[in-house]
Amino acid sequence: MALSTTLKILSNTSFGPTTTLSNYLFPSKRKAQVYFSHYLSANNSPGSEKPITLIEMLEKTVSRCPKNAAMRVKREGQTTWKTWTYEELYNDVRSFANALISLGINNYKALNIIGFNDPAWFITFFGSVFANVLPVGVYTTNGPEACKYVAEHSDCEIVVVENKTHLKKYLQVWDDLPKIKFIIVYNDTLPADLPENRRAQVMTFDDLLKLGAKFAKDSRDETLQARKQKQKPGNCCTLVYTSGTTGLPKAVMLSHDNYTWLAETFQTQLDHIMPRTDDVRAVSYLPLSHVAAQFTEMVVPMSRGACVYFALPTALQGSLIETLKEVRPTFLLSVPRLWEKIEETLKNMSKDNGYIKKSLGNQILL
Repeated sequence: MALSTTLKILSNTSFGPTTTLSNYLFPSKRKAQVYFSHYLSANNSPGSEKPITLIEMLEKTVSRCPKNAAMRVKREGQTTWKTWTYEELYNDVRSFANALISLGINNYKALNIIGFNDPAWFITFFGSVFANVLPVGVYTTNGPEACKYVAEHSDCEIVVVENKTHLKKYLQVWDDLPKIKFIIVYNDTLPADLPENRRAQVMTFDDLLKLGAKFAKDSRDETLQARKQKQKPGNCCTLVYTSGTTGLPKAVMLSHDNYTWLAETFQTQLDHIMPRTDDVRAVSYLPLSHVAAQFTEMVVPMSRGACVYFALPTALQGSLIETLKEVRPTFLLSVPRLWEKIEETLKNMSKDNGYIKKSLGNQILL
């Protein structure tokens, strides 16, 4: 099929506000595949590589640099970074995936995650994909009704929330979402006033990983491997929802091959200006419910073997500058708001400089 024909089909596909995605994600028994890397198949071209899944991409990185730092986080009041190596990240991803299976989360159903950027976000994303479950990022600004809409529309069976604030949103609408089996909380404790009828369905992130590790041992990972073998590069691996500013949010299907091929192509372009080394650092601070952050702050670093440092939740209120000064990332995606803030700060710092220094500073900012 020609690329133009494929794109036309995709662009003409829409999901109505009252239609769930289960009928569209995998047409023909949910096994449809859309490949993005076969259209430029000449030798040495960007599309000549064999398509792979996100988990195959992650496993290649883990095999290449298991002891390299993969993630680091330091929250308010902490003085040292907590570190995950790629080997440790992979083990947590497998534990998370096994936990989903043990809790009865079905193939191709969705997991919704809402919260600020955190190692738990990455583990949840890749763990869901490993278990053949679709991770769906939810905007942290969503209220209870917006959360309910995305959960219902995506066929969600489990939700991962950052704290009690987001948990409360789902508790308000849970009775209207009978498909949701469990809610997992990271970066917070469980509330003491949790409704009695929901106590068995809410657990902490750490308890979930322990459950998954036990299930993996009991099942010898056979069930997880069976889930992994179902995955094809052209299958949908995640859903990204629009913000809903012009109507109800719309779901965008992204395939494994979409992410993995673009990541490799991005790295090839990056090689022209920054040779590959073992010391690649990225900072995660943009909303991971958005495709730009997922790609540049999660997929690309994980494919390259980079270390991702997580900014504070107050990043866009000013603390990001301190994180950048400490981490000194080797590449960074940003929004105009941040660049404008940096420009404003530099101009304020240089306003008392002499003519030569001020001229040199202005040339840098051009």
